Formats: sequence, C-alpha cells, structure tokens
Amino acid sequence: MMTAETQTLWQQLNDLKKRATDLNLRFSQAAQKLQDSGTPLSESLVEELAVYRQDFDKLCAKTQQLPSPQAAPAEIVSLQDIERLLLKAEVAKIPTWHHCIDLGCGVITPGGGKTSSPQTEEKIGLPESLAGMTVLDVGAWDGFYSFAAERRGAKRVLATDSFVWQSPDVGKGGFELARRVLKSQVEDMEIDVLDLSPEKVGVFDLVLFLGVLYHMRHPLLALDRVFSVTGKQLILETHVDMLDCQRPAAAFYCGGELNNDPTNWFGPNALAVKGMLESAGFRDIKAVNISQASGTCARMVFHAWR
Repeated sequence: MMTAETQTLWQQLNDLKKRATDLNLRFSQAAQKLQDSGTPLSESLVEELAVYRQDFDKLCAKTQQLPSPQAAPAEIVSLQDIERLLLKAEVAKIPTWHHCIDLGCGVITPGGGKTSSPQTEEKIGLPESLAGMTVLDVGAWDGFYSFAAERRGAKRVLATDSFVWQSPDVGKGGFELARRVLKSQVEDMEIDVLDLSPEKVGVFDLVLFLGVLYHMRHPLLALDRVFSVTGKQLILETHVDMLDCQRPAAAFYCGGELNNDPTNWFGPNALAVKGMLESAGFRDIKAVNISQASGTCARMVFHAWR
C-alpha cells in the first residue's frame, strides 16, 4: 500500500499528464496553422513548454524510487507516457520535417522523405558496420543518415548543410531536436557543397551525398569538391532522367519544371552520372539501386571509390 507522500507524487504526475495533453493539442493546432498560413508560433506557448520541461525534470528526480506505475492507481500514468506527450509537442513545434526519425517513446517525426530504419539504409547500401570509420553527410537536413551512421558504429560523423539549415522556412530545428533526444554525438557544420575542402572539413572514409546532386547549378564542380573530402568511398543518391538516351546526357530544368521546385536544375542519366564521377576522379563506380518513378525518370544510388 502506498504512503500518502507517494500517492501525492503520483497525483502530481497525473496533473502533469493533463498539462502535457493540453500542450500537445495546442502545439499540434499551432503547427497546422504555421504550415497552412504561416502563422508563427506564440512565444507564450513556447515558453510554457520550456516551463513544463523544467517541472517534468524536477518531478522525475523525485520519483526515481517510486513503485512502478502498475502499483499505482489505474488513472495514474507512467513517466514514459508523459515523456511521449512532451516529445510529441516538441516535434509538432518544428514547422517542417523531411526525415522520419524514430525518437523513441513511440514518436516518429512526420517527414515527407519517408525514411525508415533499417529499410532506407539498406536501400542506399549503407554498410551494416561502420565501426572505426569517419562519415561525412553532405546535405544532412534532419540528420536521418547521420544518426544511422552513428548507430552503425562510426567513430565520427559530421553533418553538413547550408541551404536547408539557413532557410527561414525550414531551418535547423529538426536536426537539433533529434540530436538532443537521441543523445547523439554527431557534429554539425553549416557549409555549402561548393565550399567543401580538406582544409575546412577534413577527409572522411565514407561520404554520403544523398538527394543533392540534381540541386546543383554546377554539378561537376560539386563532385570535384566531394571527391576532395572522400578518403575511400562515396554513396550518391540522385534523381535521374533521360534513361532512354544511349549516351551520357542530362535534362536541364527551367524554373519549376521538376516537381514544381525551382531548386532542381539537372536530371542526368546513369551514363552521365558515371561519367561525371569518373571526371571528378572516382573509380570502380557501381549503380546499386534504381527505383523507377515514371517515364524516363527514376531515383538511383551509386557507389564509387577513390
């Protein structure tokens, strides 16, 4: 039978649950307004979440020796239930997620990129073990592949981005939240692809260049920069076009021709990708995966070595 003090603490936990439920609903509504009409999040709501986390952390410290939730009255919730609601509220505060990242507690970020573990890592051919290796993730966005590399044993992972992280409409919040929740040691640097160099970022055993090439106005120069920081292997994933052409070729997209996105510039075919990689200095180039989209377009994954 629980003491009066224990009962009080569990009741305080229940009160926290009610606050968390309310915060989760209000953050979800605010996030929807932000997405639909650009209405910014209320500063008071953000501050309320910060106060809640402080209260939550203080109560957690007091309840470490309490009986398990199963020993408490049925209406009292567990710490994990409260943490899940709090985490969902924090995720909802981020205006745009690209990656689906499992943050634990049953919370997966609502990314449009449809990433999932381990299927997505297998699709790009990410080695099952990266023990002792260094990894550079170029164009990391929310960091799904950076965290996957760390989880597979990489001794150092550097995530880089500039276009997304410096965007006022997207920003770096998703990456930073995921890194904190996952207790990750992934490093970060805001740097453009064309500014990559051994002097600025170092040289890495494995470089990930995923979903970036077709956004480059200068794709050959971009691959030159990527080659300069690749110590052993490159994994490249990209949109490809003109697959019916029997010689190296690339489609040039004017305006928003591809997916109504003006940041899409070129759709090379597989032969052109291979030729560009060879021009940059890569050898032993292999196409390891292709997913047909429509017509002459697809997504392809290439592995290349120095």
